[in-house]
Amino acid sequence: MQSSAPAPAPRVIRHPVVVLDDFLPEPEWQALLTRVLASEAQFIASGTHDRRTDYRQSLVLNPPPDLVHPVVSRVRGALPQAIAALRLPAIQVGAIEAQVTASIDGSFFGVHTDAGEAVRKRHLTYVYYFNRQPKGFRGGELRVYDDVLRNGKLARAETFSVIEPLHNRIVLFWARTMHEVMRVDIPSRAFADARFTVNGWVSAA
Repeated sequence: MQSSAPAPAPRVIRHPVVVLDDFLPEPEWQALLTRVLASEAQFIASGTHDRRTDYRQSLVLNPPPDLVHPVVSRVRGALPQAIAALRLPAIQVGAIEAQVTASIDGSFFGVHTDAGEAVRKRHLTYVYYFNRQPKGFRGGELRVYDDVLRNGKLARAETFSVIEPLHNRIVLFWARTMHEVMRVDIPSRAFADARFTVNGWVSAA
């Protein structure tokens, strides 16, 4: 009796990630950091669309547009090259959402995707990192997961790319990509030593 041939190994799909360092001129990130530190009392506990509380811990600020304008305007300018580098179809750009996140001691965000039924037009995710110098936190790496293709459907792989949260760096990737933020540890426990980001989503018009 002939043995059946082994099933072919699932195809692994590695999603491209765009990483740009030295994203803002120093006066702009300095002004951003100063205003964010002065806004500590306005941060609230983060949430998720399905209101789960067991896979996200951080503080978030719904910022006035002028606070995040330097980041959002540069994101808009970088989109043609970023979309091409990510091998995504071109879109007519609509809204660019932005929030400020403070990853304080113990913060993390479990594996998730930024697109779904409630936010179907989201096309890209971006995360801009900034922090006090010298850095007062450890951890907080971003994991961007690969997918495997099985029977014509995508599923999360066990492999991933790791992006270090370096000051004045931005990362952009497809909003449907599964990703995770690793735990942040801050020896001082001070808000000022948090891992800060301006993070958001680019939606199709």
